[in-house]
Amino acid sequence: MTSGAITGGAITGGAKASAAHRLRRLVRSPWFILCLLVAPSVLPLLRPGFFVSDDGRFHVYRIAALATAWQDGVLHPRLFPEFGFGYGQAVLNYYAPLSYWPGALATLAGLGPAAAAQLVIALGFFLAAFAMFGYVRSLWGPAAGLLAAVLYTYFPYHLADAYTRGAIPEHIAFIFPPLIFWAYTAAFRDEEPLAAFLWGTLAWAGLVLTHNLTALLVAPATAAYLLMLAATTRRWRRLVLAAGSLALALALTAVYWLPVLGETRAVGLALGPSQGYAKHLLDAAALVQQSIAYRYRDDAGHGVIYPFSWLTLGLLAITGVLLVWRWRQRRLPSHPAVLVFHLLMAVVAMFMMSTAALWLWQPLTFVLGHLQYPWRFLVLAALGTAVSASTLPLLAPRVRPVVWIGAVFALSLAVGLLRLPTPPLPLPDAETWSPARMWREDADAGQVGATWTAEFLPLTVTEQRWALGRPREGAADGHALQPAPAVTIAQRGYTSFTLHTQTEQPFELRLHQFHLPGWNASIDGRAATTYPSGEMGLVTVAAPAGDHTITLSFGATPYRTIGAILSAVAVLIWAGLALWKLRRRREFVAAAIALLVLATVLSLNSLGLGRRAWTPPPVQTQFADVAVLVGRDVHPAQGEAALDVTLYWFALRDSAANYKAFVHLLDPQGQVVSQHDGDPGGGFSPTSRWRAGEIIADTHRIPLPPVLPPGAYGLKAGMYELGEAPRNLETIPPAADNRASLGVINLP
Repeated sequence: MTSGAITGGAITGGAKASAAHRLRRLVRSPWFILCLLVAPSVLPLLRPGFFVSDDGRFHVYRIAALATAWQDGVLHPRLFPEFGFGYGQAVLNYYAPLSYWPGALATLAGLGPAAAAQLVIALGFFLAAFAMFGYVRSLWGPAAGLLAAVLYTYFPYHLADAYTRGAIPEHIAFIFPPLIFWAYTAAFRDEEPLAAFLWGTLAWAGLVLTHNLTALLVAPATAAYLLMLAATTRRWRRLVLAAGSLALALALTAVYWLPVLGETRAVGLALGPSQGYAKHLLDAAALVQQSIAYRYRDDAGHGVIYPFSWLTLGLLAITGVLLVWRWRQRRLPSHPAVLVFHLLMAVVAMFMMSTAALWLWQPLTFVLGHLQYPWRFLVLAALGTAVSASTLPLLAPRVRPVVWIGAVFALSLAVGLLRLPTPPLPLPDAETWSPARMWREDADAGQVGATWTAEFLPLTVTEQRWALGRPREGAADGHALQPAPAVTIAQRGYTSFTLHTQTEQPFELRLHQFHLPGWNASIDGRAATTYPSGEMGLVTVAAPAGDHTITLSFGATPYRTIGAILSAVAVLIWAGLALWKLRRRREFVAAAIALLVLATVLSLNSLGLGRRAWTPPPVQTQFADVAVLVGRDVHPAQGEAALDVTLYWFALRDSAANYKAFVHLLDPQGQVVSQHDGDPGGGFSPTSRWRAGEIIADTHRIPLPPVLPPGAYGLKAGMYELGEAPRNLETIPPAADNRASLGVINLP
């Protein structure tokens, strides 16, 4: 028994010693130290709520829209039908989607869209730091890697992207340049380069699918870097493999960029690049900020044209001086060409932001003009500064690396974080799940689709963008469709309608959606032509007389189909090379299987597998000669105690008046316990905008009083004319109260 106690004590003591040893190893691990060094960058995210920024809330709305599409079974929704005042914007047909995926996953796991966006920002900082650490550690060791990660994390423009500009996709794009340079550096150093080239392919694909403008910037820098690597290693033939890697990355991402190139002419992006960059170039006096802490906004609270910080310039100057000194001593660190390249990259980026570079910008406007702002070159400046200045412990070996890391960390915090503006922005979950707030902000700013430049607005829309959500000027009553067609919604999907029509006369059937490439139609299973109509460029198809089944859906185009095929072939090539040549390496086997599964799931989903479709309960109540209420949907609102009741209207005629729509929630005694009324479409699709033959989905949010007892409740809806004595429009079939019954719902 004594022996057992001693043995037990020995085991316990050994376990404690082992645990203490593991803890010491963890604390001393460069990765743990790196996490501690990066942690202050996410402190602004710990406050409750979101924060004021230029674009941040736009990306919150997109995360919520992507999560909504996933809930309806659409994995790659090129169109957000609720954007643009409910007329639909093909955001992810033209804008890279990858940065929104982690946020959408987080919302499905229970986070609100705003909190999910903050989580994505935090991930961006840590993953970018990890990528930079891995790249530089492979060149000059862990101390240099830690120093590079600190500089990259707290580079003022990196912080501004996240907090001042709220440019979440560009912030996430910071992850990929170090991965690209790391992969291709290894490809020219290793005896067996295939693995590194395959990783480079994935890194490039990730960048293209995250932020195309950053990819445009990094492309020439990568080409120059590859030439430098080939020249210094004398492995010129590997440029062929590098070209193959880049070509494979382009093929992997063709599902995104090919439709962009082929379908841009349909939207505002077709207007092409402007010369607005000239207003944002900086003269020599303004190129570097003199203040100790970086100023992200001026005294009036407006964003500045982001210059370099004095710390960045100082580190580049010190690195350059020490490099020359060590060169004269013939005691350069390893990989001196890589060091010089990154130092020059930062200097060239500074030059491209200055007025001295205007002579280069002007002839290259057709390319550089797409960047919009010269300050985007700060992405390359951050990369060049972080890598080149990370060699300071090697260039000045008498100063201990920990001193360099500590000093640069402290200075970076002082420069980057002290004046970082993150004023709070209340953004409740209910307001991010519903498009109502987005529409209000668009209307107040005279914009459309949660952007600043209407780049996704179809060119077939002839109405001024600031007037899209307002009543139509000069609206006049039109002739009603006679006799009124009978329209029934047979099935609805995320971006599709299947309708049964019965009509004695042909008419134009319209959706309350902007016409864009990808809107297809079929009548009784035969393909039909869609076209834009009216000042709003609505999706329209000619409905023939008789009984017919008409389907309108947003889906494939030739460019999307060819892009999907190219991407699928590229996935097979990448996975085939990994499983054939690198099958003994588990990470490649796992990556190959993941790619194959992802490509298969996305391909099957694009063909319709897993997509949700439903049949709204029919109503079929006509309101005077204005419209017919043909169906309704009722769903619990996300983020608050309310019901979202969607009314499906079929407009019988153009209207000069702006009639109000309402929904009433009735208790078992028939008394109204809650209601919502106003202009349809949240106030931004007034009836003077409706066109004869148009289907309008009009959602009303009905708050549920907290004291409402459970039970069966009735729903009624109607339309009224606002005047000195508001009156409900008469219903057909007649009802005593001129309200349409939407049925009974059970509230728990």
